Amino acid sequence: MRIVLTGPTGFLGSALARRWAADGHELLLLARPGSRTQRIDALLGESSTLSSSASSASSPSTTVRRIRLVRADGMEAAAQALRDFAPDAVVHTACAYGRAGETPLDVLDANLRLGTALLQAAAAVQGRSPVSFLNTGTVLSPEVSLYALSKTQFSAWGATLAGQQPERLRFIDLRLQQMYGAGDDRSKFTTHVIESCRRNEPRLALTAGEQRRDFIHIDDVVDAYDRVLAARDGFAAADAIEVGSGDAVRMRDFVELTRRLTGAATQLDFGAVPYRAHEAMLCVADTARLRGLGWVPRFDLEAGLRQTLAASSSPDTP
Repeated sequence: MRIVLTGPTGFLGSALARRWAADGHELLLLARPGSRTQRIDALLGESSTLSSSASSASSPSTTVRRIRLVRADGMEAAAQALRDFAPDAVVHTACAYGRAGETPLDVLDANLRLGTALLQAAAAVQGRSPVSFLNTGTVLSPEVSLYALSKTQFSAWGATLAGQQPERLRFIDLRLQQMYGAGDDRSKFTTHVIESCRRNEPRLALTAGEQRRDFIHIDDVVDAYDRVLAARDGFAAADAIEVGSGDAVRMRDFVELTRRLTGAATQLDFGAVPYRAHEAMLCVADTARLRGLGWVPRFDLEAGLRQTLAASSSPDTP
């Protein structure tokens, strides 16, 4: 399969790239010019050719790149690379959270305008089947942050555009819950807690921790995306599916479990940080549809945290 993957240097995107490269798919990895590639350097250093007979019966002796990284300088460059590649599917993981000094316009460009440019390019691809666009959506309410607002708006744009041209485009919104795993960004809540306890830091300032979240291990997320991609023809032109473990756990319990598993003496200062405005107190996925595709999670929370801690101690963790 020919797959365009955005955000390939990020935590989720790099994990998907490794899975699909191992499965033999032909990948076009779209990255920002300044993105650091340490998470995918091993892929880029591998032999990256395969006979085009896997994708074109007309010229079986020609070779094509199996994994190509394109540093797209702007939305039109990204859209043109997509059109030239003519994929079967686009998997969109690129985003801006607004936690790294991005302006509101930066967040809008990354989370709404870039995706819309790619949707438009995907709809222009000439093929017998519609291009499947798998979007990484959000479960957060739009009033929580500019990230949540822009991601929610893009999901609505994607559904509308696919509904207008179902013969050219299929839009599947994967509404992802609280993902965690070794090698994720320190700015994420889960990684911040895990690393603080793993390093036995003296104090960890927290909210009261009564929010309930659906924590899902990165390997289970990758399995879910792979199942949805394989079953894409069974989805409606504009569709959505929830991705999570199906269990709601108090953040307080997540933090206390992490401290217990690390053996840390870190003081957990619950209540030191106020809840953010419009804080969601319950987020949990309905996994019935995902399980109907044959997906079964490999990790409960304790097993996932144990795996994360073990992998985080490895020098090979990206």
